[in-house]
Parts: sequence; C-alpha cells; structure tokens
Amino acid sequence: MSILRSFARRVDTAFVVLPTTTATTTARSTTTRLPTLGYQRLQRFSTAGRLGYPVEGVPEHLDEKEAGIFEKLKEGLSPSRLDVKDISGGCGSMYAVEIESPKFRGLTTLKMHREVQGILAEEIKGWHGIQLKTKATPVGEE
Repeated sequence: MSILRSFARRVDTAFVVLPTTTATTTARSTTTRLPTLGYQRLQRFSTAGRLGYPVEGVPEHLDEKEAGIFEKLKEGLSPSRLDVKDISGGCGSMYAVEIESPKFRGLTTLKMHREVQGILAEEIKGWHGIQLKTKATPVGEE
C-alpha cells in the first residue's frame, strides 16, 4: 500500500515508466511484485530570460492581426518588451501575448491582465481565448 501512496504522490510531477510485473509462486502463496517505478522528470524550460522583443517597431514576422494587437498594446502600455503570436493555427481565434511594461509596477498579476484585456476588449470578443504573460519592467530598465 505504501508503494501505491508513493506512486500517487509522484505521478503529478513526472512521467511514469512501468516495466512488466513479475510473479513469484511459493508453497504458501503467489506473490505479485509491483514493478520498480522509473521516473523521468519533465524539464521546464524558457526560451529567454526575458519576455518578448524590445519594442522599437512592429516586427516583420507578425501578420496583419498580430501587428494590430501589437500596435494597440504599444500605444496603451508603452511596453519595454512585447510579443504577440497567433496560437490558433492561423485562424485568429487565440493569441499569446507576452508583455513587460513599466506601467505594471506595483500591480498584481490579475490587475496586469485586466489592463491588457481592457485595451484589447473589442478584439477579445471575437476570440476563443488569450494567453497572457505579464511582467513589470524593473526600475532603471525602461
């Protein structure tokens, strides 16, 4: 039973590899031995230490809708870093936005998200969803 509890505690943070079970028969009883559980931990990774791209102009790789979102956020929040991606497979129904702005200083994550959602309110009405990553620009890095 303790093996099962141990397994239940670890399963939420790892992939589980289960080899086949082995059975041992003796004169008294048949014992089935649980497999040795091998764990391969998921690696969390980041593509960059900072969010998005420095905001100098609209990046060339953005399509028309992404560029429109980029411009609205640039005007409304004066971000130091900003990235907008269509993550819906090209149909424009879901976007990922990574933004770092000095206007976020002192705000909770919820308030930062509400600021972004307020600026994009009209666009969001036609979307399936939005993925937000927000961060306040550290003092002196504007």
